Amino acid sequence: MFKKRDTLFFTFYLFTAVLAAQTETNLYRQADTIKLDSWVDSVYNSLSQDEKIGQLFMPIVESKSSWKTRIAGYINNQKIGGVLFSKGTLAMQAEMTNYLQSIAKTPLFVALDGEWGLSMRLSDAPRFPRNLITGAIHDEETLKQYGKEVARQCREMGIHINFAPSIDVHTNPDNPVIGTRSFGELPANVARQGIAIARGMEENGVMAVAKHFPGHGDTSEDSHRTLPTVSHDMARLDSVELYPFWQYVNAGLSGMMLGHLNVPALNTNDLPASLSINVGQKLLKEQMGFTGLTFTDGMAMKGVSNQSDMSVKALLAGNDVILGVIDQEKEFQEVKQAVEKGVISPAMLEEKVRKILTYKYILGVHRIKPINIRTLNRNIHAPESEWTQRKIYDKAVTLVKNNDSILPIRELDKNRIACVAIGAPEQNTFQKWLKKYAGVTAFQAATADSVMLKEFDTVIISVHSVPAVDSPALQQVIKSAAKSVLVLFDSPYTLDNIKPATDHASSVVVAYDNTDFAQMSAAQAVFGGIGFSGKLPVSAGGFEVNKGIDTQKTRLSYSLPEEVGILSESLQGVEKIAFEGIRQRAYPGCYVMVVKDGTVIYDKGFGNMEYASGAKVDAETVYDLASITKAAATVPAIMKLYDEKKIRLQDHIGKFVPETRGTNKANLTVRDALFHETGIVSFIPYYTTAIDPNSFNGSLFGKRSALHHARYAGAWGRTDYAFIPSFISDKPSATFHLPVARDLYASDDMHRALLKEVIATELRSKTYRYSCLNFMLLKEAVEHISKTGLDSFVKDNFYKKLGATTLTFRPLDHMPVNSIAPTENDPFFRKQQLRGYVHDEGAALFGGISGNAGLFSNANDLAKLSQMWLNGGEYGGERFLSEETVNLFTKTKSSNSRRGLGFDKPDPRNNNASPTSPLTPVSVYGHTGFTGTSFWVDPDNNMIYIFLSNRIFPERSPNRLSTLKIRERIQDELYKAMSIKELGTNQLGKN
Repeated sequence: MFKKRDTLFFTFYLFTAVLAAQTETNLYRQADTIKLDSWVDSVYNSLSQDEKIGQLFMPIVESKSSWKTRIAGYINNQKIGGVLFSKGTLAMQAEMTNYLQSIAKTPLFVALDGEWGLSMRLSDAPRFPRNLITGAIHDEETLKQYGKEVARQCREMGIHINFAPSIDVHTNPDNPVIGTRSFGELPANVARQGIAIARGMEENGVMAVAKHFPGHGDTSEDSHRTLPTVSHDMARLDSVELYPFWQYVNAGLSGMMLGHLNVPALNTNDLPASLSINVGQKLLKEQMGFTGLTFTDGMAMKGVSNQSDMSVKALLAGNDVILGVIDQEKEFQEVKQAVEKGVISPAMLEEKVRKILTYKYILGVHRIKPINIRTLNRNIHAPESEWTQRKIYDKAVTLVKNNDSILPIRELDKNRIACVAIGAPEQNTFQKWLKKYAGVTAFQAATADSVMLKEFDTVIISVHSVPAVDSPALQQVIKSAAKSVLVLFDSPYTLDNIKPATDHASSVVVAYDNTDFAQMSAAQAVFGGIGFSGKLPVSAGGFEVNKGIDTQKTRLSYSLPEEVGILSESLQGVEKIAFEGIRQRAYPGCYVMVVKDGTVIYDKGFGNMEYASGAKVDAETVYDLASITKAAATVPAIMKLYDEKKIRLQDHIGKFVPETRGTNKANLTVRDALFHETGIVSFIPYYTTAIDPNSFNGSLFGKRSALHHARYAGAWGRTDYAFIPSFISDKPSATFHLPVARDLYASDDMHRALLKEVIATELRSKTYRYSCLNFMLLKEAVEHISKTGLDSFVKDNFYKKLGATTLTFRPLDHMPVNSIAPTENDPFFRKQQLRGYVHDEGAALFGGISGNAGLFSNANDLAKLSQMWLNGGEYGGERFLSEETVNLFTKTKSSNSRRGLGFDKPDPRNNNASPTSPLTPVSVYGHTGFTGTSFWVDPDNNMIYIFLSNRIFPERSPNRLSTLKIRERIQDELYKAMSIKELGTNQLGKN
């Protein structure tokens, strides 16, 4: 036991030394000291001696109901000042917290031992990564956001203190207790990363507690089982172990935990550091000037539990709060006796209790409100949580080798890519996300044949589990590839075990763990959706600590609205409107995608491909784009030829379409056709060109009757006609090679006859009249100039390079029918349910390829084309078009209508006639499609909005999509959300 004389001397020394050196913490500095002091005085003066002593204790408890009576006893009998919950679920802990706060006279501190957030202790909380992964991040804003989000979740749970971050420097890979709990092996990195996270927590109302002072990183023993020794001299301690703690104190942070460590260089005299005056008082408080709250590590740990009078020694050593003693009543009585005998002076007791009450006030403990159990799970699992998780992995994924700069992967049109997963099932997240960027052929290790892999230019090998690294499959696969990318979903220390593979690989990526978020981030980084920016937190596999090659973002990334400062909740109206359309039978399902600042922030399917049945609409669902073909195929083709100076806007159609020469179409200009100002008729009944007029008597259409029984486009038609035999056949052949629909094939004669019909139409005055015929002629012009089909031209020059594998004509040549949404049930012309065949009759008779229709796509691939325009003609590190050409085509607007050069635009003078939301800027360009589709590119707000549906299933009328203004109202929601973007940015991570 300590002698009273020694204690009195110590008390005098404590006050004089601390007053000379102390620096206020940030939390204290920002407090209203007048109100704070008033509350502290009021509470302190109301406390009995037992209640003051009780404030010094924080037992470790469980939230299960069997502990309820025990914890109530701690509160009623030992007057404890706080609790640390050890494990449970969100609801269990919240219910117990509500109960305990309701019976406590003085509000309790509630603490979390959450080095990686709530999930370290609560089984149903959002899972954040261990610190070694976070240690790869050098972007302090991301680290700070992580701290903010942890704080937000803590506050939802009524938690005031988090025993984090662990700023131990991990210099000993054999350390049994620190390991992945550390940010890494460089003291400067550990300090910077720990401080950023701690600031994020404290700026959002939760105390951060750094641990384990004076440094637990280089031990080979576990303080839970014994008292580890840190044997370094003072020079080493100052430069490594103590360095992060010095920086933490200087940063003005407020909590510190003392570890149970034997540190001879600090004169601990065989005591644990947590019980040593030389460590807690002289070093931490006097020399380093720390004035925040100090906590012991858990007092039930073997490194300290064999000490006599351990709580008394801990308080004398400088600790303010005793954490997790074995016998709460015994330790309380021992401290009480020490106070009564003057071993712990009245001044020391008052100083500690007032400090505890001070931080209770600062952290809002005095404003306790019951936790709302009903909304708790939703609030904890809010979008901010997922966004922060994604952000952490995005910033952590690390590129440690990149021969010939093969990452991010480029030239997708020339690069045959395979991915082989080792230790992962089929349809794993990594391979699924790789396919968002390109046509990647996926294998598992068991099915990857080395001969087969030689057919590919690049092979991505993903290692997903530790046992898999010893598999000979890894060596076999990596040696089979001309260019190989090795992606490790495991600890960086695994690099030591697979060094032969990393030596052979062209590129090596460390993704740190096998979670879905890690796999999503790695896939994006491999293709340039995000840039690599992570740095190895430790040395491993021959790679030095801090090794990490930076790359730039070149393609679309995928995240949540929070990534661009928009709150997810501000877009809830999108879902409501989308489901309204399904309920009102405007369409059986739809897909909505929003891209902002190069990031996909909204990416959701609703409903089914068919009413009440069929597959769910998802990211892979492909739709008939209808007239979007004009803007997504014909226009980029014209832009490319314009860039190459092979076509001019003032050129006449007759220059490129020989069939028009000598007709009234010859002198129409390309510009007029793009503007729809040629005077050509809006529509012709294309199907009549294919029908043999001699195959039936009477009229083709009439009033509904037994003869005219097929409802089609608002009329009633007969079905007893026949097609002209030289035009249409029910069997494919060299002559009949143009697919019209299932079991219907057209000949080149059909193509020529239909083109002749288009050219033969009358012309009216050259005012604005929307007409598909203009783009049928432009398609012929493109093919004449390029000497290839429109489909091949745009595929080779755009779609393949973009990795847009579903953006295609004739989709059944490239994908299974069940991935394509069906369109109209056509009882008159094609006499079948259309699925995978173009709905537009003219495009169908042209064999599925036309300048006005025929293109199919999912939302993701259409977004790639749109982003290329938004980037001024670049995407994926490649230039597709000159910026001048992109500006010309996307910014030019007709003086006679709202139309642009092939693009549609808003009509600000007539909201009812405008295809867009009234809130849309006039700079927006895009197009709609008859089948229920649209896309809009907004250069003012750097945004893309895509809406895809099959609203003409099972028939084209009534057009409820239009009357309900579903597309326009959803677009309204986007602009409303952006109008509160600044508010959203300010609110992220806050209540």
